[in-house]
Amino acid sequence: MGTPSVTNLVKTGAVLWEAPVGESKPDATTVDFGDSWGGNWERAGYTKAPFTAAYESEEADITVEEVLAAVKRFRIGESLVCETVLAELTAEYLQLAASNQDTVSEVAAGASQDGYEETGLGGEVVLTERAWGVEGMFIESDGTEQPIRIFIHKGTAVLNGALEFSKKGDDYPGIPIQIKALADTSQSRGQELMLWQRVTAEKTS
Repeated sequence: MGTPSVTNLVKTGAVLWEAPVGESKPDATTVDFGDSWGGNWERAGYTKAPFTAAYESEEADITVEEVLAAVKRFRIGESLVCETVLAELTAEYLQLAASNQDTVSEVAAGASQDGYEETGLGGEVVLTERAWGVEGMFIESDGTEQPIRIFIHKGTAVLNGALEFSKKGDDYPGIPIQIKALADTSQSRGQELMLWQRVTAEKTS
């Protein structure tokens, strides 16, 4: 397991990214922490709540008559569910959170026309599948900032709660989003739901 080190302790926020399924992952050597991921990756704006990722394993115990406890255990199901709240209340992010395919219409302001954006929800059966990514920060022993990244190869999102508008308190409305991973069988076994990556040192030349 190695020697314990306080360098391995992490305290960081997270940035959420999304892209079409199959989009190449940012290169760990050339894309530094805080850089744009390039390609078709797009930031999902600011967030107002921590990003959480919960892995669940469904297991079956195998027993025999001669022994009281299980003698073998197999995994028979698994899931990965991620959650956060998008801080920016826009039509684009509402569509992102709902896995909806309705278009976002934007009308520019004119001499006798207010500018506005609009989109809709409801009536769609097919959920939009996307690749998702998350980036946080890891600090090396010399103080260098390096990325910690989670890649969800394929998943759908759902609007995970109510849009709450209130004049009371210091809170403000956000878009609660829940991302449920789907198995990507083109990945190596053991990596079908997600890939976790931490850059621990810079290249030597």
